[in-house]
Amino acid sequence: MEKNTRRDFVHPCVLRIAAFVLLLFLVLGRSLGAQAQLGGISHRKLPNGLEIFAMRNSSVPLATICVAFRGGAIAHTPETAGLFHLYEHMLFAGNRKYPTKQAFNAALNSMGTTTWNGATGTEYINYHITIPSETLEKGIEFWASAVRSPIFDPQTLENEKSVVLNEIKGYHADPAQIAANALSSRMFPAAPWRKNIDGPEGNIESANVEALRDMQNKFYIPSNMALLVGGDCDPGEVFALAEKYFGDWSGGSAPELGKPAQGPLPEGVRVISIEDSFYRGLAQAQFRWRGPDVLEKPEDTYAADVLLFLMSSPVGRFKKSLMVKVPGLFDPEYIDFSYPTARDGANFIFNTYLVVQNPQSEGSVLDRVESLRLAVMEEFTLMAVDPVEYFSARELEKAKTKLIDQNIYALESVDSFITDTLTFWWSTATADYFFGYEENCAAVGWDSIVSLLRRYILGARPDSSPAQASMVRLRTSTAGTDFKMAGKIEELGYAKATSDTAFWWQRQGGGK
Repeated sequence: MEKNTRRDFVHPCVLRIAAFVLLLFLVLGRSLGAQAQLGGISHRKLPNGLEIFAMRNSSVPLATICVAFRGGAIAHTPETAGLFHLYEHMLFAGNRKYPTKQAFNAALNSMGTTTWNGATGTEYINYHITIPSETLEKGIEFWASAVRSPIFDPQTLENEKSVVLNEIKGYHADPAQIAANALSSRMFPAAPWRKNIDGPEGNIESANVEALRDMQNKFYIPSNMALLVGGDCDPGEVFALAEKYFGDWSGGSAPELGKPAQGPLPEGVRVISIEDSFYRGLAQAQFRWRGPDVLEKPEDTYAADVLLFLMSSPVGRFKKSLMVKVPGLFDPEYIDFSYPTARDGANFIFNTYLVVQNPQSEGSVLDRVESLRLAVMEEFTLMAVDPVEYFSARELEKAKTKLIDQNIYALESVDSFITDTLTFWWSTATADYFFGYEENCAAVGWDSIVSLLRRYILGARPDSSPAQASMVRLRTSTAGTDFKMAGKIEELGYAKATSDTAFWWQRQGGGK
């Protein structure tokens, strides 16, 4: 069963000494100039805008090299939605130095590559390899050739379009994707294409070399890129090699992403997904509120992260109260409140599961979901009225410590720290945000948390509550035991998530 987490790159800690050193540097050191070094992470920006991060860990003779670009869904227009994913495939298909996929793969093998991959997300694209550290220069040169001079052979493009189409057809038939898109396309009606990575199949079918070149010139440029290297490497050597292979690369200014900003959530967004293969005897209930976008309200993102850690304990007041107030909740371990930091359309997410055995005696599923929503709002109100009484001063300090520890624990694996943690922070926020993160979280007080709750979840006044979005998922057979289900869907204004109406391009003509 899926559980919501703060970030999907967090791992248990094994590098205790390195973690302690990083904590000291992150808390005590803050200066960022042309080159910065904090806790073993060195940072430099080239004159062309390309940012370099180097992290030395010589425990094994390997180095991970990652190139990242800001983009993905956040940079979509209705016409280009899905093309970043196609571009990802084409970058592996050949460049001026390695003109075919076979030559590209042979170069990877010649370096002794242990792992390699690429990914397209909502706010960034990255590509990475892990190689023996003795081939570090070859690895950096390899990525310079790949990102600076992709070929985009027309026949290869047609082949890759078929591959991508098969992938996204699978996404579009996946019940979880259908439910998620039915919700997000209603939450962000002004620019829903910026919350969907894959885009309509028609965009892939009509894509051509010219469209990819246009993307290359706008997004795959040094001012919009980071080179991240970790492992058995000397930061000075990394900077010198970056200058050698990327220093003469020119490009325009970094593109502006996520503009205009997504607006507040519309009123009355409620989605229900009835699926043949969902968990038997359970219903998932999810509530969402519009949250702070990281570059617009960075101070609110620190308070949000501290708050969610205050609420995270399965034996803490929040989860214990809900277990008492709402009969039939599955397990406190599966009561989650999260805030995935984002530049564009950030939101708070409450997620849990209800046990559904006999709706005739338990009550209709959707009535129970509404009772759960009211109970959650009651807990938020109690937090805002007296947060010290609700949590305690000691819990606040513990939450801050856990929050800092979470990012430190990511150091367990250098390659995942480089390709996930550091890439995420750089692309979604900035280098300055990353280096100042723990200090700013440590400064969060009760006033910041109360202000956050009132502005984003409760409303400044009782009659000014921000809009909420709700989603319910359950198995077809489970829904069939609730004889009131059809009437409650209509009465409470739920929209059914289906493969024909879930995605934004299917809703351009309007409709519920």
